Amino acid sequence: MRKIILAICFMFAFCFPLVTEAETESEVGFHIKAIIPENQADKKLTYFDLQLEPGQKQTIKFLIENTSNEESTYQVAVNQAYTNDQGFIDYTQPMDEPDIPDEFQIDNIAKVPESITLAGGKSQEVSVDLTMPEKEFDGQILAAIHVMKVGQAEQEGQIVNNYGYVLGLKLTNNTNEVQRKVELAGVEPAISFGKTSVVATLKNPTMDAIGHLKYVAEVKDATGEVIKEVSYDKEMQMAPLSTYRFAIDWDNERLEAGDYSLHLTISDAKDNEWVFDRKFTISESDAKEVNKVAISEVNQQSIPTWVYVVVGVLLGVIILLIIYFLFIRKKKKEE
Repeated sequence: MRKIILAICFMFAFCFPLVTEAETESEVGFHIKAIIPENQADKKLTYFDLQLEPGQKQTIKFLIENTSNEESTYQVAVNQAYTNDQGFIDYTQPMDEPDIPDEFQIDNIAKVPESITLAGGKSQEVSVDLTMPEKEFDGQILAAIHVMKVGQAEQEGQIVNNYGYVLGLKLTNNTNEVQRKVELAGVEPAISFGKTSVVATLKNPTMDAIGHLKYVAEVKDATGEVIKEVSYDKEMQMAPLSTYRFAIDWDNERLEAGDYSLHLTISDAKDNEWVFDRKFTISESDAKEVNKVAISEVNQQSIPTWVYVVVGVLLGVIILLIIYFLFIRKKKKEE
């Protein structure tokens, strides 16, 4: 009997472990600052905005200051601008964008040290060596200097947080206006943010960033009935020579195989408007694959944690009651 009770205690210990939260460090512990050069296009800006000649070389600098009391190491990189899944220009991840020619890839233009180590309370100027493309271009090369504090040596049972900053870098040859363009590359069923979706792949084929974008889309089935409508009025953006996967959320519903059509209107603050009408097909195999992954994830996420807790407690009570009745029954037989 004692062994059975001990076994139940162990079961509860694993089902409902005691969780404690360690205090997290709220202070980042360092900061960075651009050292604005004399040829800065707009000296009011706190990031680098440089107009340089084709093939011109220049070294710019920024400051890293360790405001903590401990020695810290910082990883340094220069990331090309890209359009993230939310539809905004981002620099926080290195991206391999196939539509950007090699001469305009920031890795071939800007060179930085891979890491910097600073003692507590110390600061250091860091050089960024620039070599502009030999070919003149209209528009801009957008990037950002990304500095991340490397976490301390990870110890068992601890969570290591990394903190980072980005410092903008805009490079131009001239101030020529670029005619904005948006292209629709394709439409397909997909999983977006863990949900069933139809994704329209959009491209900005120009060297200029596009801002203040608004989207209105509707999807019709083969009978012409509108089955999905979405609109995004959040002043969205597209980075130069980038791709944006515009997702139409299917509201956790299953995708059905069949023929469909997309009507998509994109507009900006300069009165540009791009209208696309594209037919597409969802095959049985594609619908099955997307539904299998997305619907199962949604079902798993839809069960609240308290349900598992209640089920576990009820299960434990039932087991205890069974053991109690078995014990009473055994005792009566012995009597």
